[in-house]
Amino acid sequence: MKFTRRSTMAGFAAAAIILSTSTAFAQSKTRIAALSFGESGEYMKAWSSEIQSHPAVKDGSVAVTIFDGKYDPLVQANQIDTAITQKFDAIIMSPFDLQASAPAIDKAIAARIPVIVSALKTASKNYTASIIVNDTEGGRIIGEQLGKLLPNGGNVVLMEGPIGQSAQIERKAGIDAGLAKFPKLKLIASKSGNWSRAEGQSLMENWLLAHPGQINAVLAENDEMALGAIEAMKSAKVDFKSVPVLAIDGIPDGKRAVQKGEMTITLYKYARAEGQGAVDLALRAVKGDSYKPRSEIWESLMEWKGGAQKDYVVPWLLLDSSNVAKYM
Repeated sequence: MKFTRRSTMAGFAAAAIILSTSTAFAQSKTRIAALSFGESGEYMKAWSSEIQSHPAVKDGSVAVTIFDGKYDPLVQANQIDTAITQKFDAIIMSPFDLQASAPAIDKAIAARIPVIVSALKTASKNYTASIIVNDTEGGRIIGEQLGKLLPNGGNVVLMEGPIGQSAQIERKAGIDAGLAKFPKLKLIASKSGNWSRAEGQSLMENWLLAHPGQINAVLAENDEMALGAIEAMKSAKVDFKSVPVLAIDGIPDGKRAVQKGEMTITLYKYARAEGQGAVDLALRAVKGDSYKPRSEIWESLMEWKGGAQKDYVVPWLLLDSSNVAKYM
């Protein structure tokens, strides 16, 4: 084949068209940074998995990058900087710390990147939208359920989340309100177990030694800590029928514990709603009010309302021995 200046220029032009088309295609894919507060926790793993299972992610029209916050607000702040520098189209964030998350979120908003807050709250008022359970309500529910289980009262121990996190603050407030309706219930010990199964086990071992035969119930602000408590109770041969364990999140191991009679109640915190719902809200912020949500949660669980609300509240589901098998 003879190459001429004209054929060479035509080749360059064709290559330019192909490159332009490829670039345009790449740019048409929406890029979302999903900031998990910590992938070592079962709930956050489920949250991240649900985000990656969103229909728009699975069909390739959206590219999601999961960032592991490692239970560290400084790590999350640095990840926001990365998302800004790399010009992500949107950010979904589960803030580890209520107050510390605010400046980073404000920075992203100032850079014109929409931020969807999911699973946990931030002190910032500038986020684009949020999709979160009502943690105060969740705490109140398990507090009141315990009161119904122990009508004659008793001594209660409480395992809290990381101090200063929105879920810890609000679940504790709800639990206090729920227990206040049952004055015969006495909170004899309360401490953070940092959402950790291992720390929950250690806390419960210490409490069983400090209050031998005196603990009548265990409340835990998440399933992981409750599962740790259950291991300590098994070792001490505590009767789960006489010492109920109530927790929050409904992770698979928590549901199995309910099914086996080791945990009395867990509140199901729907990871699909907080994860996939956040993707839809992020895409609505990027694409405008014509965007139609693609996750099934809007048909089965929540109302979309045009994607225009600032805050969406995910409902709780109480799981006990009567219904847990349906959600395994």
